[in-house]
Amino acid sequence: MTAITGAAPAAARRTARPREAAAVQLVRWGTVAALVAVWEAVTRLTDAGGDYLTSPSRIVADGLPKVLEGGSLTLVGYTTYRFLIAFAVTAVAGPAVGLLLGRLNKHVYLGGRDVVSVLYALPMAPLYPLFVLWLGLGDGSEIAFGVIHGIIPVILMTMTAGAAVEPAVLDSGRAMGAGRLRRLLFLVVPACLPDIIGALKIGAALSLLGVLLAELMISVDGVGTFISTQITNHGAAALDAMVLVVCAGALAVNAALSAVEKRASRGRPDRP
Repeated sequence: MTAITGAAPAAARRTARPREAAAVQLVRWGTVAALVAVWEAVTRLTDAGGDYLTSPSRIVADGLPKVLEGGSLTLVGYTTYRFLIAFAVTAVAGPAVGLLLGRLNKHVYLGGRDVVSVLYALPMAPLYPLFVLWLGLGDGSEIAFGVIHGIIPVILMTMTAGAAVEPAVLDSGRAMGAGRLRRLLFLVVPACLPDIIGALKIGAALSLLGVLLAELMISVDGVGTFISTQITNHGAAALDAMVLVVCAGALAVNAALSAVEKRASRGRPDRP
């Protein structure tokens, strides 16, 4: 009787989960549809958009064809290339430095956390001319600017996750004869992996932001140059279409990292 009684709530929970997921999707996409409808209505019935915001229907009809032209896609390719390199550097160096600072020594962690927090709070945009001076105009300075935007929060969040690993986990590895490097690779990294991937989601968004800011400020190609040209020429439809394409790409990267994060979190107890 007890087994039957216990199985009933479990079955009910399994039945409720698809319903909850469907309700969440309905709210999510219903909200998006409502916002698009309001956007269409406001821009058609008023002059709220001015020269730089047009209706979704005009973006699809007039803007997307310009964005999907060969020349525009080449500019998107330049930006994508710079972002991928910047994010690759962030994804490799950020967790490595963060784990090193988080696990090396308590005093190193506390001091390093304060330094990295100050760097995270600094506005980077005024420093971009220095990147151009050091690395030249082009890929080098734009990739470096993307890295500096993305890597600092990744280091900070990875440091915190590494320092929060339970001592009992490390003690068990030490008792089984694992050295410092083995404990780091086989105990600390798996324990921190979901947090590291969560940090990389933020790092990806900020790396893309850094690359785009660099292209908007001083550049001869890329998405930033396309956006600057459309602003100068009052090309509202093409400008908004390019912004939406960039947002779609950022959402795709975020969704991929979220899937990896979910997989890495399997077997981990739910947090309150």
